[in-house]
Amino acid sequence: MIKSEGQDPANKVCFIGELKSILKQTRNWNLLLFITTIKLLLIPSYFSTDFEVHRNWLAITSSLPISKWYFENTSEWTLDYPPFFAWFEFTLSKAAYYFDKGMLEINNLNYSTIQTILFQRFSVIFSDLLFIIATLLLSNLIYSNISNNNKNNKSSSQSLAWYQDKSFLVSLIVILNPGLLMVDHIHFQYNGFLKGILILSMYFIIRGNILVGSVLFCVLLNFKHIYMYMAPAYFVYLLIYYCFENKKNNKFSISNINIFNFIKLGSSVLFIFALSLGPFIAMGQIPQLLSRLFPFGRGLSHAYWAPNFWSLYNFLDRILLFNGLYKKIPFFKDLIISSDVSGNLTSGLVGSDSQTHAILPKITPPITLLITVLFLIPSIYGIIKSKNWKDFILGICQSSFTFFMFGWHVHEKAIIMITIPLGFLSLASNNRFSKLYFILSTVGHYSLFPLLFKPTEITTRILVLAFYTILLYLSIISTNQQSQSKKQNNNNGLGLYFYEIVYLIGLIGLEIFNIFIHPFYLAHIEKYSFIALMITSVYTSIGIHYCYLYIFKLIFSKD
Repeated sequence: MIKSEGQDPANKVCFIGELKSILKQTRNWNLLLFITTIKLLLIPSYFSTDFEVHRNWLAITSSLPISKWYFENTSEWTLDYPPFFAWFEFTLSKAAYYFDKGMLEINNLNYSTIQTILFQRFSVIFSDLLFIIATLLLSNLIYSNISNNNKNNKSSSQSLAWYQDKSFLVSLIVILNPGLLMVDHIHFQYNGFLKGILILSMYFIIRGNILVGSVLFCVLLNFKHIYMYMAPAYFVYLLIYYCFENKKNNKFSISNINIFNFIKLGSSVLFIFALSLGPFIAMGQIPQLLSRLFPFGRGLSHAYWAPNFWSLYNFLDRILLFNGLYKKIPFFKDLIISSDVSGNLTSGLVGSDSQTHAILPKITPPITLLITVLFLIPSIYGIIKSKNWKDFILGICQSSFTFFMFGWHVHEKAIIMITIPLGFLSLASNNRFSKLYFILSTVGHYSLFPLLFKPTEITTRILVLAFYTILLYLSIISTNQQSQSKKQNNNNGLGLYFYEIVYLIGLIGLEIFNIFIHPFYLAHIEKYSFIALMITSVYTSIGIHYCYLYIFKLIFSKD
């Protein structure tokens, strides 16, 4: 930690100084210009139904009183985000009025004039400024902290310059995240704005303003409740190092409980939730609000299987069903097949959770919750072990990763909840984190390709990922070479094993199949119409499982 919680005035000045410092750097402005240009070029791209979702939410929040926000159902895309995001849409609607009033009419379903498209796209780009500033702040903080710890080096000026370059490269890696570009600026969502709040929260906690960071995380939860994926990591960190902090050695001890900090933390959390949910509590609408936020009837898996544990489970069920294979296996042959799930080999498994598996046992929300909790226990070990900023970020990533792997009805887009915070570790500790991030970034972001399914987006998605992967590779190689010259570290390059290289190259073959073979030879056959989606999900799931286990190796390592 750079500052302690008791030094708020100094921290405030330091924060303002850090903000001024990053805004004075020309290369940061060049980066902003570069990424904004890319986003502007993506404006004409295809956009998904999420575009209409957010247009409808603009109309709901601007046209109706708050008492009707979570009851309105003219469109199938009803409001299902927490209240703070609804107020965010309400604020945007005030500017949308001057672009095209038609987008604010509830009955104008699928309304997409040029003015509406421009407003929606520009609103995402503008709100991304928070994400960019927060990223620059956090990367500058953590690598300035490293450089401060190396002041005794004989070549201190060279060392400082190296860490400043490393800070900028990390910012570049995080800000240019290809998943965020594909999901927000093509597919259409506001993840960048939300990640900005998350990164600011991490920034304040790492620099010692724990109360500010915790308040920001509570605010984030009331913008989008999926960030509960990260809540266990935050809870453990705040409990151990804020409510039970030992000032002498930063070790956890229940005998050193700080009641004052506990009350401050609890009060601030309650205040944020009261501010968000208070009006709905007063109106007696909490049950309706919760029914919108947690629609468990949607089924175990999304229409396109997120590449997690359940994609492999679904795949095994379909393989057993294919051509009656289960009849040839003694354990399965006497099972009764449900007649309403024995259709398409690669059906999306979306809708009622009763229509999930034909052979394997039915999975229910309580089962997914139990498995998730069990795997969360080792995930938070790193946070308990150390207060180090790396362990805190890694704990956030692994907590989110665990929910991604075993959660109920996980969306494939949730992979960027892991890759973006993990990007801050991409150049840390040489190959320990860089290899992990390189594999997860390549595989995880490739798994998003089915979101951009139109032929006109194929070139775009390939260029975005290829450019980023090359940039990431060069950044890692450059950083490791400099590290080698300083520490005589012979572990140069990515350090990929042969089987890891073969697996990554396999993504090229998979893309060739998806572009040239499936559409022309298999797509017209009903039985194989979704085979490309299934293969993509299963293949990328293997790599993502590998990265998930690799993080456990990092957490339990002695270093």
